[in-house]
Amino acid sequence: MSELLSQGLLMTLIGMGLVFLALIFLWGLINLIASLPIGTKEKEEEVPAAEETQVEAAAPPPAEDDRQVLRARAAAAAVAAALAMQRSAMRVAPPAGGAISAWQAARRSSQFALNAQITSRKTRSSVR
Repeated sequence: MSELLSQGLLMTLIGMGLVFLALIFLWGLINLIASLPIGTKEKEEEVPAAEETQVEAAAPPPAEDDRQVLRARAAAAAVAAALAMQRSAMRVAPPAGGAISAWQAARRSSQFALNAQITSRKTRSSVR
């Protein structure tokens, strides 16, 4: 009995160890992928010094304008999403007063038949 218990504990330890090793491996893999510089592009040409001074001389736009632009974009995205949801909700709704399909009628009749069989079964006391 103790040998069987020790084998079970050893198998449990091996299984748990493998699970934790797999989790550590996946954690490291995710960290490696997250640290890769994807989407950053290096500049191929250096900007001449004269152009840099012109860019620096221009006044940066006020932060309030940026916030208004972001708010306007967010509002436009919200309206577009709401309209898309509204259109899809209209398509999903069944037509009012329309006839059901043959598939629905067949499925409903089979469900009614199953329910009738369940409720009209004989009880155990009457079966000999």
